Amino acid sequence: MERGGAGSVPCWVSVLVQLYGITTIDDALLCVDAGADHVGLVVREGHEAWDEIDLETARTILAALEGRVQRVVCTLATGLDQVRHTARTTRPDILHLARATRFEPDELADLRRETGLRLMCTVPVTGPEAVGLARRYAPVADYLLLDTTHPTSGVVGATGLTHDWALSAEIVRAVQTPVILAGGLGPDNIGEAVRRVRPDGVDSETNTSRPDHRRGKDPDRVRRFVGRARSAGQETSYEA
Repeated sequence: MERGGAGSVPCWVSVLVQLYGITTIDDALLCVDAGADHVGLVVREGHEAWDEIDLETARTILAALEGRVQRVVCTLATGLDQVRHTARTTRPDILHLARATRFEPDELADLRRETGLRLMCTVPVTGPEAVGLARRYAPVADYLLLDTTHPTSGVVGATGLTHDWALSAEIVRAVQTPVILAGGLGPDNIGEAVRRVRPDGVDSETNTSRPDHRRGKDPDRVRRFVGRARSAGQETSYEA
């Protein structure tokens, strides 16, 4: 997307679409065929995430997607050694640190140089402090992903819950790093989310999964999510 300066009237004509929680090759290819730009996997690292897959499955999916879409691998690790191991054994296009704020920005800058990978850093949008947090990590990230913290468990991401989009919109205005909006997005609210937040990209996991099997993608939900995200991006504009 384009961000305008003073006196400009930009039109937001493209929204990056990221689909997460992929556990099978069939679902990965469904996302590609639907027009996703990024496809995300969560690799098993001992954290017992409901959307995780083992390393062998991850490598198989990543190989099938090579050259077709940007491949994102999520690490839930809080130690740099585990992060480096995940990066080294999967070699994605983008390494997503779901717990990025557990690390110092200079540590992530070193990680980016060391691995040669683009980094996506999650910023939990829990209150006004998220704006400062986003500013702090933006210089060392290739993408910021704004996500929801579960109110009781404290888990960040894959909650199926939205957060305060006004804060997310403020973050978009505050940083130059591309911002991907996540947290409870699906076909029924993606249009409003894009119009209100004007992010560079959007992400969906829970609300594009099958109602009867959250580890599987629902083809209709996936296609409607991608289509409505694109439409909302093309319609959204603002005046200086």
